[in-house]
Amino acid sequence: MAPGEPTIRAAGADDALAIAVAHVRSWRSAYRGLIAQEVLDALDPQERAARYVFDRSLPDGPYTLIAEAAGTVLAHVTVGRSSEDPSLGEVWSLYVDPGHWRSGTGRALLRAGSSALAAAGFDAAVLWVLEGNTKASSFYEADGWRADGRRRTVEIGDAAVSEVCFRRMLDDPRLWR
Repeated sequence: MAPGEPTIRAAGADDALAIAVAHVRSWRSAYRGLIAQEVLDALDPQERAARYVFDRSLPDGPYTLIAEAAGTVLAHVTVGRSSEDPSLGEVWSLYVDPGHWRSGTGRALLRAGSSALAAAGFDAAVLWVLEGNTKASSFYEADGWRADGRRRTVEIGDAAVSEVCFRRMLDDPRLWR
């Protein structure tokens, strides 16, 4: 790995607050205009960090990997078995600190998480993107993920928001380039 490139490793309990800080910063940037501003303003990294679980492994998960550079957490990906279809893996979350968007960090983490799902025996995986989050949709499409036509409604704050499902085969050779 070249100097200055992030290191990808499994997350541990000591990483919780740093992951939460990057997670909240990502939400506040990516979801501005898609989620009520008061919900974004109320996000608390301490509260979020207290909810993380890092002692599980695949295939069920959650299994979290982080990208870090110079001791700073830049991003995380959490993967596991899909709650809707146990034959599928799922990327439960991928959040990159906005200061590191378009740096390759998110792509490297997505590939590492997808690789972990493939190694756990999953042939395909899904993930959900907030409807209207065109940056995220474009990011996933560029990596070979495709919207599969499914939508679901989830509650964020006091609002119901729609998410779009993306799916990808994990044996796709583009995954390993």
